[in-house]
Amino acid sequence: MVLTAQRGVCTYCGRSASTTVDHEEPIADGGADVWWNFVPACEDCNRWKKGRSARRWVADMDLHHRYPKAGFATRAMRPQVYAGITRRVERVQREIADMDRREWFRLHYGDERHRNKTELAEILARCKAELRGYPHYPWRTPKLGTSQNVCTRLMCCGYQHPKAKHMVAFLEQEERDAFQRAVFNERAHEGEVLGRLIREYLLDKERGGDGDAT
Repeated sequence: MVLTAQRGVCTYCGRSASTTVDHEEPIADGGADVWWNFVPACEDCNRWKKGRSARRWVADMDLHHRYPKAGFATRAMRPQVYAGITRRVERVQREIADMDRREWFRLHYGDERHRNKTELAEILARCKAELRGYPHYPWRTPKLGTSQNVCTRLMCCGYQHPKAKHMVAFLEQEERDAFQRAVFNERAHEGEVLGRLIREYLLDKERGGDGDAT
């Protein structure tokens, strides 16, 4: 859950892929070993930050640029990069603390277990690939039902229905682009939007219309 925050990009440098989980407030300084103190980070930033809080690291890098021979930091980012670290940390921690997001990950990946880094990388890659398939984060879409054990979010699982049938639609590129824009604007799943269009078309035909559901 933590490694996918900020779209899988390191909280500190904002560029490299996040492959490690860092304690923003170090344990040695009283930081808690809990999810709200975690941020995703690349291996380099995690190593360079060492046992410092994000604010202390930013201050040290600022001093390093002012007094490069004093040794405040072994490596310092450019000021325009590290100046945004505190803001990115706050944004990422708000994202991780989102209860809807946590619930979605619990329902979809709560049973996932890994024994080594290879298995963790496989789970992470599968999760990132799934999230890239949504025009919006699925946990930000409405629920179509109430359940403690089953996801009912409109964009991912909520569109499924016992009577639903799988269909294939052939669209030209221009039609496909227009359809994807409609899905994006409505924050819905493609299947839900397509089903609504078909139902409107059939209803219009029953009323004696020309079947134009646009």
